[in-house]
Amino acid sequence: MYVPEDRYVWDFWVVPHEGRYHLFHLQAPRELPDPELRHGMATVGHAVSEDLIRWKNLGTAVGPGQPGEWDDRAIWTGSVVKGDGLFYMFYTGTCRAEEGRIQRIGFATSRDLVHWDKYPGNPVLEADLTVYEKAEDSPFGELAWRDPYVIRWGDRYLALITARRNWGEPQRRGCIATAVSEDLLQWRVGAPLEVPGGFAQMEVPQLIFHRGRAYLLFSVEAGWVAEGVSPKATGTFYAIAPQPFDRYSPPTALLADPSGSFYAAKLVRTYRGDWVALAWLRTPAGDFVGGLSDPLPVRFTPSGVIEVG
Repeated sequence: MYVPEDRYVWDFWVVPHEGRYHLFHLQAPRELPDPELRHGMATVGHAVSEDLIRWKNLGTAVGPGQPGEWDDRAIWTGSVVKGDGLFYMFYTGTCRAEEGRIQRIGFATSRDLVHWDKYPGNPVLEADLTVYEKAEDSPFGELAWRDPYVIRWGDRYLALITARRNWGEPQRRGCIATAVSEDLLQWRVGAPLEVPGGFAQMEVPQLIFHRGRAYLLFSVEAGWVAEGVSPKATGTFYAIAPQPFDRYSPPTALLADPSGSFYAAKLVRTYRGDWVALAWLRTPAGDFVGGLSDPLPVRFTPSGVIEVG
């Protein structure tokens, strides 16, 4: 496990590059009186490993902007994609002037995954309020537009974003929004993915492809699962479709249980060609640990089911 002594670790993304795995993760000081205060102080930490078990801490990769900027409060979950010889880290930002209620997305670039420069034209991705819910209409008191997962898809880039529709039963408005771009600068926001079931929020999405199937991963708290949807558990779920914009299967639990021992799991393809799952940790009682799990083996059955462990 990767559990730094001086900082909490939670949502993360992994970038394999030149024989090593680069871990980017949200972090906040462990001396906080309440771990839940971490959200208002989050920065992006960086660590590297050759085996996904032993990690070397490289410090902070990206932090909040200067006072008055769009991201001067905290930096939240994102992802890294390569384009035009650069690495692009897309991330969520909030600002103090809005008390963190409005979430937006921008990016920073790097040539070496260590030194990052924020794009001066940030933010580049904001919610389309003709489709997605305003902060004042949300029971959470915020405009959900976070956790961008950006991949190359054909001749375009595709972004998946945690959001909420502006219509329907409040407990079922949680969705994964979409946006596409040809150059990573100009984005067109589209309709959310069609995933059966019902959730108040669907966090930290990931999209992978395996044997002709698209697998959508997302994480939820048990209290966000709508009535009539099973299981009522905290953790990571997945749904399957032939292609990213097709209708998905009903979600299945990947790593989920009543206490939410694991959260925000990601699937990682190792250099050996195997798949493993990583997640951040809680105790069996549901207490926040603030660390990263060791890799858990993953198997895809012929029918497409993902088995972990």
